[in-house]
Amino acid sequence: VASILCLLLGLSLQSAKAQNLPDLISACGAGSELRLAWCQEVGLSVQAAQGALGLAASGGSDLPGSASTLGWRMKGSPRFALSVRGSLTRAPFPSLKMSGGLPRGKTTASLASVHLSGVLGLFDGFSLGPTVGGFGSVDLAVSTQWIGTPRDKGFQENVTGWGVGTRIGIIRESFTLPGISLSAFFRSLGRTELWNVDDGDPAEAGFDLRASSLRAVVGKDIWGIGFLGGAGWDRYAGDATLVVTDPEGGDNDSTGSGELLSERYLFFFGASMTFLTLQISAEVGWADGFDSTLPLSVEGGFDPSSGSEFGALAFRLTF
Repeated sequence: VASILCLLLGLSLQSAKAQNLPDLISACGAGSELRLAWCQEVGLSVQAAQGALGLAASGGSDLPGSASTLGWRMKGSPRFALSVRGSLTRAPFPSLKMSGGLPRGKTTASLASVHLSGVLGLFDGFSLGPTVGGFGSVDLAVSTQWIGTPRDKGFQENVTGWGVGTRIGIIRESFTLPGISLSAFFRSLGRTELWNVDDGDPAEAGFDLRASSLRAVVGKDIWGIGFLGGAGWDRYAGDATLVVTDPEGGDNDSTGSGELLSERYLFFFGASMTFLTLQISAEVGWADGFDSTLPLSVEGGFDPSSGSEFGALAFRLTF
């Protein structure tokens, strides 16, 4: 199962080519620089929304509070864990405030989310030495998430999604060694709509979101408190549609559609305490922005390279 999941994720990453935001913007804004400027800000809004939702859905570590795979309680008896996690993500977002007939400015979108997940230890791995175990161990994880979106930033409704992934152990934590693991996850968050021209907004957009994530985590328990740190890579993909009402006052709206792809790196740090089968953990992290070669330079326009922050509190039961 783990091999199949890794293969599917690998095929997904290989099928994604370069970022194609400039092509989407140019297709929408053909005809004049004024149209192009509006399409550019709306396209950047879609990219920012994809990133905010993808980060809110994934966060940092795929299994809260732990850098080790679950493994087995005893031979042939796998462990499993259930967790609930609440998180807050703050991401930069275009404000679309008009100045001189052009959309300009930057704001911050805050997204609260709730995650439910289950993890099963499929394989306990191999022992490479007296205190070096868990090599090649495998966990299977499934999750569902609800993300509350800010209406004042153009989101039309909250978002729900599901995910499936696998985690592979490099070393299981022991008295002398930290735990180290790698994970791959795929999440689907359905269709999201931004703004609505029928309600008088100057533009609207819609996009699907498929988020692929890779994580590397290392952690160790010190004086009764577990610490972990990690790095990750996310890729967001989905079909996007842009609609901009005629900025020159006519009846010819500008439209563009196509698949939008973007990717970025992130870093996170967490701490946890365990009480028998219950673990409480907290996590904070930062994700970098997006590097986009834009077709038009707009003074005072949105800068997509700004980073995002996130934090989470989780409760996990392990059996």
